[in-house]
Amino acid sequence: MKLRKIVPAFIALLVSAGPGRAGTISGNVADYNAADVLLTNNVLVVPANVATYTATSTITAGSSFIVTLPSGFEFGSVPALTTSGSSTFTLSTGGLGERSATFTVAAADLTSGQTISLAGFDINGASALQTVTPVASALPLTMQAIGSDASPLSFKAFASDLGAHSVFVGAIQFIDINPPSNGTKFIGPPDTLTIVLSAIEISAQTVDAATNTVPILNSNGSPNSLLSTDTATVTIGGNFGGIATAFSSSSSDCLHPLNYGTVKTGSISIPNVAINTEVFFCLTGSGQVLQSNPNGLTNITVGPGSSTDFLSSNNVQNEFPGEICYSAGSGCVSWTPPAIGTPALSDWAMIGLIAMMLSFGVWKLSTRQTT
Repeated sequence: MKLRKIVPAFIALLVSAGPGRAGTISGNVADYNAADVLLTNNVLVVPANVATYTATSTITAGSSFIVTLPSGFEFGSVPALTTSGSSTFTLSTGGLGERSATFTVAAADLTSGQTISLAGFDINGASALQTVTPVASALPLTMQAIGSDASPLSFKAFASDLGAHSVFVGAIQFIDINPPSNGTKFIGPPDTLTIVLSAIEISAQTVDAATNTVPILNSNGSPNSLLSTDTATVTIGGNFGGIATAFSSSSSDCLHPLNYGTVKTGSISIPNVAINTEVFFCLTGSGQVLQSNPNGLTNITVGPGSSTDFLSSNNVQNEFPGEICYSAGSGCVSWTPPAIGTPALSDWAMIGLIAMMLSFGVWKLSTRQTT
């Protein structure tokens, strides 16, 4: 009777323990500028200690230890292992040109608490990192002590990001609804057609966008950097009816234009925006009634202009979206622009129009052939 109770309990204990493991795995995510991965034809330099195996039981000399890269990746240099113990590791199979590498443990057993780490190495075939791969979805590397681990231990080791980081700040501007402006100019003094809309600064991304903790790397393993000659195209969504021109300026007074952009009813786009410096965006009205943006500007996209070393992104750090609203002189007010109707012609205008039509008709008749 007692045996019946003991056996199920013993089986449950075995199930809860799961597969046998001789260690744990940890590491440091290698997070690359995705655009730079493309520029280097998917060849990457991986820093040392991207993955570390810590033994929780003895791994005997003579046993095998296997490191496997993500699918599609292969070693571009001969891999090597380092340890905190006295063991040595000899590459026996795989390695250069292969996805996995098998090492033979020698010299001494690896005991509990000692570690095995990957030394720095090169990777080929990392095309999966040409598009953004967030840290949370990083591609896994595995390690396994054969004969001790029932299955490989996995660490999410390889990620990629946009390469550029942008900080945007919008301005607060008011459209004057009082005569004589009647919604066609921005409040001054004096009322004006030209205002500063926002400012932006674009620079090399230093940490990942998702957690702001993982450093971004160039494909050669160094901290991410961008060329000083790089430029971007910035597109801002919003209501831009009544705007004639949009341009960038080196100063917030809009007196030092840099580049003129395109204006659409629902967006403006400014080309050749320099990086590593603050750039201001300015608007000039056409003289028609201006449209408001009372909720500010939140749809901002930064894309590479002359550059090839960062990706397009709408993941912009919007410090303040700004605000453009109608005002009678103090704060924002609700105001509906007057409808544009068909103007009535005066009597004299009608007489002139009729005379012109008759003259046109006489001219037409005079050119006809008679039969």
